[in-house]
Amino acid sequence: MNKKLHLAMLSVAGLLPAVAQADIRAAQTTKILASSATDLAPVTGTTPPRLRRTDEEQPGNEMVHTAMFGDGKSGLLFSMNTDLNGVRANHRIQLAMVPFHLTQAADGSVSAVADLAGARYVTDNDGNEYRNANHPIAYSVFGGTNICAEYNYQPNDGTNTKRYIQCFDTTGATVLPQTQIYAKSNDDCSMNQDKSSTWIAKQDATVSKLVAWRGCNGNGDDDGWLQAFTLKKDAAGKVTFNETLDVSLCPREERSHGFCSTSTADPNTAICSWTEGNTQPQRDGTWMAAVDISGAKSGQDAILWKQMIEGRKTTAEGINTYSMRAMHDRIMQVNATGELEATDMVLWRSADVRGNNNTNNGKGGTYLGNQMAVMKVGKTPPTYVMPMTNMSTKLLGLEGTHLGMTSALFGTTDKLMAGFVFVSGSQLGGGYSAQLRAVGWDKGSNALKDLGMTAIAPYDRHLYPNYLGNNPGNQGRNYNGVSFIKNPFLGTNGNTDAYLILVATSGKDPAEIQQPEKKLSVYISVVPVAQTAPSGTGSGSDTGSGSGSDTGSDQGSDGGPSQTLGGCSTTGGAGGLAFILVGLVGLIRRRK
Repeated sequence: MNKKLHLAMLSVAGLLPAVAQADIRAAQTTKILASSATDLAPVTGTTPPRLRRTDEEQPGNEMVHTAMFGDGKSGLLFSMNTDLNGVRANHRIQLAMVPFHLTQAADGSVSAVADLAGARYVTDNDGNEYRNANHPIAYSVFGGTNICAEYNYQPNDGTNTKRYIQCFDTTGATVLPQTQIYAKSNDDCSMNQDKSSTWIAKQDATVSKLVAWRGCNGNGDDDGWLQAFTLKKDAAGKVTFNETLDVSLCPREERSHGFCSTSTADPNTAICSWTEGNTQPQRDGTWMAAVDISGAKSGQDAILWKQMIEGRKTTAEGINTYSMRAMHDRIMQVNATGELEATDMVLWRSADVRGNNNTNNGKGGTYLGNQMAVMKVGKTPPTYVMPMTNMSTKLLGLEGTHLGMTSALFGTTDKLMAGFVFVSGSQLGGGYSAQLRAVGWDKGSNALKDLGMTAIAPYDRHLYPNYLGNNPGNQGRNYNGVSFIKNPFLGTNGNTDAYLILVATSGKDPAEIQQPEKKLSVYISVVPVAQTAPSGTGSGSDTGSGSGSDTGSDQGSDGGPSQTLGGCSTTGGAGGLAFILVGLVGLIRRRK
């Protein structure tokens, strides 16, 4: 073990010189909500004590998401929470809303600050299994003057889980109270890709048009659905909801985890991706479809095309794998006014999984392939801009369990490289830094490039939500919230970072890692990326279609940012590295 640890330390140390060259700067992490002093987790009586599996106990904080208002500096954070400002939630857990803002230090660095005086519970539900605001997400509407939160809830006297929405103004006041927006007979609705359920297709000051994936699992239709709807704001600031389309795309639903998006140029054509199959694990492949959400068509007539992207494979060793966990996001570019817009290209990501569900804690199986591609999508079936490529060996350490994802831009503002970040956490509660992995699409070589890892705040993707959720050891899960925004402090105090990546997570406080009774805390990590171009240069985006098929390349084709990106940043210097090493020690111990 000591020899292996020594080699691991040398490997991490070998990454450190790249920090100074990386355009992905060190994260600034803030604890937004501390673990409760009174809501403690059950532990065993052994020495040392260990977390004890307890049905419906709740992990303290779970499934954290944020959204920003139009000023780019203030926002709202939402968490399934058991103790807010020392006040315990009714019926064990409710949806907490915490206002926060971004602030800048004298050295130019940007971090998040909680405005706890305005924090409050926005639900008071009494639900089955105490899941009183399950699977929440958040987004801004009406040009950033309001923020809405969606969540699931099944009343104790009900039989189906249903989807609800609430909306708030910049003061935190409720402008749309809890309103049911989706339900199916004898099915539980709804589930979606870890990123989000809902995409803003088009918006102005009074009307926002949205599209969402609604995975509904149960004993009824048991389908994955696309829902399109509008939110409208009246002169008094009150918001109303109206559904415009509901169409089944996935007839064999178990854990479809789908997602739908639109391009800025064509807000009426939604592209959706999902995993299909009624078994655990699913065995009917990963799929994609296009749907007309203009309102001109209804029901199944709105589907423009639908096709399987990846399916069953057999490895050289004779192992059968199944394509699962379909994910996509839009490749972004900067328009003539300097604003971000979604293109007609997406990054596809799916996993080749060897199934092993509910046996020996092997829930979800083993990931043997990490498939990625760049596709051009629209009203006709997709075409590959970059062919499907197994990135497992090129992105070592990146797996697929509850993987957060968002599109991003890297490099310098005169030559931006389109790409994505993936957020992966700990199977064992956190207590040390989670990992943000940046991947760029190098147009010149038409290849995905590993831009390195950045340490962010702890993220528990499994342990506390699983051990303290419903059916411990089987159900109970966590998600993170990750978003990409313009930096409102660009040019102030010497700040040259054009964009910020915001990551909201819940995980064990490093100071409480030896206290299993302490539940999860909430964090926001702010990661600056993409610096302004040197004086005298212009601006642009290197996000167009590439050519060629050398998708295993690590080298850029010119002297641009593709040759200078990469590296491993750590939060707070040695502290972040220490948490990474703790994680390596944990991995080594588990293998012995």
